[in-house]
Amino acid sequence: MLNDQLSVSEKSTSQFIEDGIVEFNEAVNYDTLELILKSPKIAATTVPGQFVMLACQRGNNALLRRPFSVHTVIGDSISLIYKVIGIGTKMMEEFRVGDKVSLLGPLGKGFNVAKTKHHCLVGGGIGMAPLLHLAQLIKEHDPEAKITTLQGGQSSRNIIVMDKFTVFGDVLVSTDDGTEGHHGYVTGLLTEMHDEDMAVYTCGPTAMMKGVAAIARDKSWACQIAMEAPMACGMGACLGCSFLRAGDHQGVEKYVHVCKDGPVFAAEEIWD
Repeated sequence: MLNDQLSVSEKSTSQFIEDGIVEFNEAVNYDTLELILKSPKIAATTVPGQFVMLACQRGNNALLRRPFSVHTVIGDSISLIYKVIGIGTKMMEEFRVGDKVSLLGPLGKGFNVAKTKHHCLVGGGIGMAPLLHLAQLIKEHDPEAKITTLQGGQSSRNIIVMDKFTVFGDVLVSTDDGTEGHHGYVTGLLTEMHDEDMAVYTCGPTAMMKGVAAIARDKSWACQIAMEAPMACGMGACLGCSFLRAGDHQGVEKYVHVCKDGPVFAAEEIWD
């Protein structure tokens, strides 16, 4: 089933260093913001699941670029979703409309759209970021496709951007503390789905994605996961995002890199 896919991840084989112009930088909840940058070259070549390396610093601060999934493409602009957790993202919070921000991208391999009529997008927290662009692409290729979006979070304050997904189909939410939607993990919502002809795409905390992959395997659903990892270069040189591939490794590289071999992988490449 995994081979029965519409390949979109090879749309771009070029990367650009481009000065993005800040058009929007505002909060979507208490600790997460949306940054929209006019970046025509990157916007024209990005596919769902790819990412950019962004220079967070102002002035002479020598910070390494940070990786961010492309949330969506809006004409000549790209949208990024980020959480303020350190010095780099704290500096990003200070970006103002009209500022120039150096970008490197698009990078990595994106999602492949499975040739099925039902697509389930499963995100956890900031892991919702790359799934919106995917939903848009699915509908562009097949307007009749059914899309179900599931998002999990610790509480209602961790649920983000769900209103953007309602135009594509059903949206279901779960929270660990029961403050919104289903009381429990998002995997509980996925377990209750029984459509045989369905593909699953997921991004979020590793434990959540591993649970999603296990359910998909048990139900014989194709499953793709978008991995996150610390990285300094985004192009496979620093080896900061390497990990051991699942399986016996016969005829394949033992280690893979999130930046250049992913960030999107078939679930069975990561977990047996």
